[in-house]
Amino acid sequence: MKLLVLAAGMGSRFGGIKQMAPVGPAGETLLEFNLYNALKAGFSQAVFLIKREMEADFRKLIAERLPLNLEYEFAYQDVLASVPESVKSKLIPYLASQGRIKPWGTGHALLCAREFLASSPFATINADDFYGAEAFKVTADFLQRGAKTAFCLPVYQLGRVLSRNGSVSRAVCDLDSSSMLKEIVEHTKVLQKNGQILSVDADGKERVLAPDSPVSMNLWGLTPAIFSYAEALFADFIANESNWAKNEFFLPYIIRSMLERGTAAVKALPVEDACFGLTNPDDLSEVQSNLAALSRNGSFPTPLWKQGGIGA
Repeated sequence: MKLLVLAAGMGSRFGGIKQMAPVGPAGETLLEFNLYNALKAGFSQAVFLIKREMEADFRKLIAERLPLNLEYEFAYQDVLASVPESVKSKLIPYLASQGRIKPWGTGHALLCAREFLASSPFATINADDFYGAEAFKVTADFLQRGAKTAFCLPVYQLGRVLSRNGSVSRAVCDLDSSSMLKEIVEHTKVLQKNGQILSVDADGKERVLAPDSPVSMNLWGLTPAIFSYAEALFADFIANESNWAKNEFFLPYIIRSMLERGTAAVKALPVEDACFGLTNPDDLSEVQSNLAALSRNGSFPTPLWKQGGIGA
């Protein structure tokens, strides 16, 4: 099975290329701990979705030390990738005048990796979040027995996936009595304030969210059925000039649209693990502490890799 790793984001809130920050006891990146758990769960191939200008550093700092039993390929995301030719004539001058080089988000990233994922079920993760071993195991188990149009989504409790150091983006899920996903809503600014969890919209309006709300951390089990819908939705998104300045085309938006049309079913898979990541600069020391504790309790060896396979 393949694992798509979304690693093209530059980390504007973090202040650097967070995918390459050393956080493990032996200098490993956060991504490598996810790859370790993914290999143990049954994933054997990775597709790293990056920007081309990151490739040399990514190979040197991460890829060259990965174990031999993990095959990997590179896909590339840039602001013009997958943009219909009919839109480019207007979009290119706009981008040049505004200086936008940032790609269009996680849904766009999925399309940029399409050629590597068109033949079998796969999973996606962010490179800057830690998901825990259980999430990879339940996702792998589902994909091995799933139907062609059935997706899955490990869900976490909102109160266990927040940063103490600033706001984060979180996708809150509405589930039915059979743990099937009914709706997913992206909240782009979620923070803790005065003992409450708040979602703050673009106008500054605050909404209280329940700490036990099920949320997606962008670990999805998917099938190639998603691509035709993603392509059509992205074409509509990029044709709308009001999206060009700052808006992004999120993967949860594709899923929500498919749910509304009845073209996909998504099974939510509750997991008990905490999920943490690198969103804000002050997250770094907390992530390092968490991974050191997991290594001390035997969840991971130190160093993480040995030649030829996982473990030390």
